[in-house]
Amino acid sequence: MPSTSAPARLLAGLAFIAATFSFTALDATVTPRAAQAASSPDGRITRSEVLARAQNWVDRNVRYNLTRRSNTLVTDAEGDDKYGPDCSGLVSMAWHITANSGKGGNSTVDFAGYSGKINLGSLHDLKPGDAILKSGHMELFARWKNEQDHTQGAWTYSLNGGSDPDGDGWQNDWAKGPSVNSHGERGDESWASMQDYTPIRYKNIVDDHASVHGADFNGDGVGDIFSAATGTLNVWNGRGGNNFATRVEVGGGWSAFGKPVAGDFNDDGISDLAAVKGGSTLYVWNGEGGNEFGPAVEVGAGWGPFDGTLTSIGDVNRDGHDDIAAIKDGSALHVWNGMGGNRFGPAVEIGGGWSAFSKPVGGDFNNDGIGDLAAIKDGSALHVWNGTGGNRFGPAVEIGAGWARFDGTLTSIGDVNRDGHDDIAAVTDGTLHVWNGEGGNEFGPATPIGPGWSPYF
Repeated sequence: MPSTSAPARLLAGLAFIAATFSFTALDATVTPRAAQAASSPDGRITRSEVLARAQNWVDRNVRYNLTRRSNTLVTDAEGDDKYGPDCSGLVSMAWHITANSGKGGNSTVDFAGYSGKINLGSLHDLKPGDAILKSGHMELFARWKNEQDHTQGAWTYSLNGGSDPDGDGWQNDWAKGPSVNSHGERGDESWASMQDYTPIRYKNIVDDHASVHGADFNGDGVGDIFSAATGTLNVWNGRGGNNFATRVEVGGGWSAFGKPVAGDFNDDGISDLAAVKGGSTLYVWNGEGGNEFGPAVEVGAGWGPFDGTLTSIGDVNRDGHDDIAAIKDGSALHVWNGMGGNRFGPAVEIGGGWSAFSKPVGGDFNNDGIGDLAAIKDGSALHVWNGTGGNRFGPAVEIGAGWARFDGTLTSIGDVNRDGHDDIAAVTDGTLHVWNGEGGNEFGPATPIGPGWSPYF
């Protein structure tokens, strides 16, 4: 049960009940892990892949050369693209970007004005795969030396330059990282030296375990489907290839709560659940893997005006924490930015005029790396609002009419066909349908997945 008074866990395996329907199930993940597929140039890339690409240059003993002559450029791990063996070339390569590819990637000057990055508010916001930039130099952030005390400095991936005894442009410095390289070098930045840098983040970088709009409750890296509409939390664990395991009844007692939403609210890489009890108080259940959840954590009261509209929107302000949103009194959209540790900032009013729309769902529908919203207007036309960062959204984009049958069941499911575009789903007459995203706010035709979904959505 989703107890709010006792520290009882929601234990997986309370019942393994066969689904009452037959279907080809969905794989509801947004963010692929690095092991699933390598990134494409300028596409989404996981933090682990960024670090692995940087480590490849360390392992290959890449030597510093600032000339950017064609015969000095170095390939990435796949051998498909070439980059300058210097500080900014290393970051360009690690982020897998093609900007200025003709000259070996961005320079530090290019990165200063690069539209594909955002400046972080503080050095403390750095996460693995981000970077630090100053005039004439930059480094790839690997990790803090002490996660609890950032003032002890950081380990980085870098190419810093050195002496050039032969005068041929090849300097005595080699790609280095958190571990000592074959030349005894290590990427080491003190807290004092970091004060000269601006912390930056690639807009297309994603957390490895982030399930921005889907959920992964058993920690196997494959998205799951969940529902508490019957008063019991049910989970269908994804097995990949659009197949799902038998329904797992996790626990009862959910009738007192609104529809739960998934997100990683304590930043441990495992999907959590959030729901409003009695139309008033928000609670979070932290996932522990294996379809198990910790006890309910009371986040705060005062959710009455937002009852029934809670939605998961991923990281809309690009600070590395999952956010939530809801509509107040059926009109004004508000966002609460996640702060980690099951904490959220104050409500940020985004704008009114939502009374004509269904509850919005989140996804990245134009593939710019920033969360968007989608909703159905007047039970007919689907609209999308593209996020622009910093809790801002562009104007409504009308996608198409004919959505009356699906009003009230619109659901965000991530990238279920693994083509790099976020998809959406809805139920009509008990049958689940999927619309595969095609980028640029476009979707393919409805694909019926299977019947038997009425009790759950």
